[in-house]
Amino acid sequence: MIFRVLKIFFAGFALLGSPPLAHAAFVVDLPDTRIQSVLQNYFPINEYAAFARVSMGVPQVRLSKANKDIVLVIPLTAKMMGEGVHKGRVTMLMGLSYKAASGGLFFGLPRIEQFEIPGVSEKIAADLRDIVDVMGKNALPLVRIYAVKERDLNHSLAKSELKSFVVEEGRLHLEFGFD
Repeated sequence: MIFRVLKIFFAGFALLGSPPLAHAAFVVDLPDTRIQSVLQNYFPINEYAAFARVSMGVPQVRLSKANKDIVLVIPLTAKMMGEGVHKGRVTMLMGLSYKAASGGLFFGLPRIEQFEIPGVSEKIAADLRDIVDVMGKNALPLVRIYAVKERDLNHSLAKSELKSFVVEEGRLHLEFGFD
């Protein structure tokens, strides 16, 4: 009899003893290879301007503790009228944007850190940089890199938020939850 009472007591303790918000936070470690494979579906991106056709190739994802942002190194090709083809690259820093209604985690706040396209004048390079900046701001926030499923949370997606993200070596550490 005493063993039965203790068994019920410990079973109740196990159920009630856990913190009430044990599943309030949902944690995910997203490897850079996963982000890289998602980008394969969105690139290349092309833009036609009056003087050039600019193409952004598939970015290389760099996740390093040295950066608080996600780093994308994107190869560029600019086919310019009368000047031929020029190749270069742009390094963009990315934040994250979380849309709770769908559970979608997207790139956010793209900004150019470095822009290189050798063999063109400073004026043309500045014009190409402006085109690439607009391309990045228009296209990259549409890239969904992860989707939270409602079953992973103990509340509805509509109430969820991205609580934090930390860039680690080769990984993105994400925490979703609510206040």
